[in-house]
Amino acid sequence: MAAELRWKAAPMPIIYTIDREQRRIKAFATGVIRADDLHSLVRSILADPGFVPGLRALYDASAAEPDITVLQLAEVAGEVRQLLNRGLGRIAIVAQSPATYRVAKTFTVLARAIGIDVDVFTELAAAEEWLKEEEDISRSDEMMLPR
Repeated sequence: MAAELRWKAAPMPIIYTIDREQRRIKAFATGVIRADDLHSLVRSILADPGFVPGLRALYDASAAEPDITVLQLAEVAGEVRQLLNRGLGRIAIVAQSPATYRVAKTFTVLARAIGIDVDVFTELAAAEEWLKEEEDISRSDEMMLPR
């Protein structure tokens, strides 16, 4: 009896969707995430015809672990800046493991230094609420004047 071989494509470590109705990019990472995975994500979003100005992004890394250096994080932040230049709003990152949380916090420091509005959350609901805050502010026609 011959053994049957079945080849499976390697699962993508990061998948994403663009929901124009919610004005949201949702990315979900699983497994070990490396710099190349993040660069591929950014390039894919930039090339996606569904990417339009005014979207916000949710990067859910609650099922992922990082394998990335600080220098590589800085390079990723520089590439993410291209998304902002094309009209991306806030970015919320969900990180639950201690290692993922530390890397995400390091990314926020690097990203904020170049003007990216990003924050890290341990709960998906809190990240969603933070993204919604920006939506509520941007839909308001009123401007607050200093007193």
